[in-house]
Amino acid sequence: MQSGYENLDFYTHDYSITNTTKLQLVQSYNLTDPYDEVTNGAIFYDKLVDLRGRSIPMAVVEYLPYCITTNVGANNGNADAYNTTAPKELFLEGLEGSLAVEFCRIHNCNILLWPHGPSDWGDIFSNGSGYGELYTIYTKETDLAFCCLYYNWYHHLLDGSHYMAKSTMFILVPGAKLLPTSLTVIYPFSSTVWLSIFIMMVLMTGVHHFITTINLTHLGRDEQPPPALKSIFDMISIYLDQGIFLNTFHSSYRVLICFILLSGVVISNSYASGLASVLTIPRYGKSLETIHDFTQTPYRWAAPADAWIFALLGAENRDIQIVVDRFDAVPDEDELHRRSLAGDYGIGIELLNGGSYTFGSYVSEDNVRSFDILKEVLYFAYTTVYAQRGWPMMEYFNKFLLEAIQFGFIIYWEKRTIRKYLSHRVQEALVEISVGHNEDEELSPLTTQHILGPMIILGIGLFCSLIMFLCELVMFSLRRFYQKVVGKKLKTTLTDIQK
Repeated sequence: MQSGYENLDFYTHDYSITNTTKLQLVQSYNLTDPYDEVTNGAIFYDKLVDLRGRSIPMAVVEYLPYCITTNVGANNGNADAYNTTAPKELFLEGLEGSLAVEFCRIHNCNILLWPHGPSDWGDIFSNGSGYGELYTIYTKETDLAFCCLYYNWYHHLLDGSHYMAKSTMFILVPGAKLLPTSLTVIYPFSSTVWLSIFIMMVLMTGVHHFITTINLTHLGRDEQPPPALKSIFDMISIYLDQGIFLNTFHSSYRVLICFILLSGVVISNSYASGLASVLTIPRYGKSLETIHDFTQTPYRWAAPADAWIFALLGAENRDIQIVVDRFDAVPDEDELHRRSLAGDYGIGIELLNGGSYTFGSYVSEDNVRSFDILKEVLYFAYTTVYAQRGWPMMEYFNKFLLEAIQFGFIIYWEKRTIRKYLSHRVQEALVEISVGHNEDEELSPLTTQHILGPMIILGIGLFCSLIMFLCELVMFSLRRFYQKVVGKKLKTTLTDIQK
């Protein structure tokens, strides 16, 4: 811009000055002075490297370990707060919080922080309305928003940075239930094995009765064959390691009994070994491992915000649709914790980029061991930072982000926050559960609960034998009464004939 007839003035916008569009004088060039030169470096300098303390409004959500905001008092923090005049009143940390702090330290800018509540990511509706952290960028109340924001949420409305960290979602499902000790006697074998044994015993009983009958009626001295009931009890006795009385001494019968005894020894010893294992190590039911397994149960699941299922909306997979339908948003972490104690409720949990898990107060030492982690991933996504369309610092932020990832600072900040704020014991428990190990599965001493099953069988046997005994007494009494009546009638008839 020419100033008068002797000077040429150069003006530019200065991004380091907040809330102004006024042009700033960069350099004045004297046209009449042959020694006065224009310095390109002074005119075309990079105005974004040093922001000279400019305040950048940022929106953030409280979500471990991405962002944590603490009010530490004036001049004790690293960020200014909205709607207050106290300087440096907030302390921002976490995986993405530390990234923002270091970025502003390098570019000499000040963080003007708008902290939102836990899980208050918000939404932007099609009519232009909305709420929460994301809506503040859309309305240009803030320049930047971060804290576990997924790249595929609002990339059509806002500018997103490069991918920052991988976020993988799993469901903590109710763990396998301890099987009732009253059924201890059937646990050594599976249902398929029991069915095979039953079919084999039926076949062997038939073969045993057939060979016995043939041997005694055709190959022997034409004796009366024993009833089929004896063959049944003989087979049961062999499998219970009891002796039997042989019906005949023919070779075919001996060969049959020899092989039946051999199979009985193998099966009875296998059962004894399995029973010893069941009596030593608690037996649990089938655990849930896949999303399909979870959909076959009546269980529901929950997380603190609807944002947990944003990535699943519109899915065509039927199992995913069922998972979405069974989701409950429970912002109250105490209420979510209470629901989980019932043992029939699932909880969303996140696997972080560095291999650790993040969780709220609803997962604690008193309930973590009652869960299993599905082996199948619910979904995964990459986190990003959202900014206003055309934010001039996005190129610099992406460069700094890639450098932070390259040198491992993202993982370092994540691990540091996990160690500081989350329970190490719960973290270790989740890692153990994820690989299928639970410390509750310990060797246990024998108690009366372990023999409850045999005692129940004994009780059923005594009850049935008592019923049968009473039935036999009734039948015997009825038979004697019938014989007396018939005998009396017969005697009367004979007397009448004699007369």
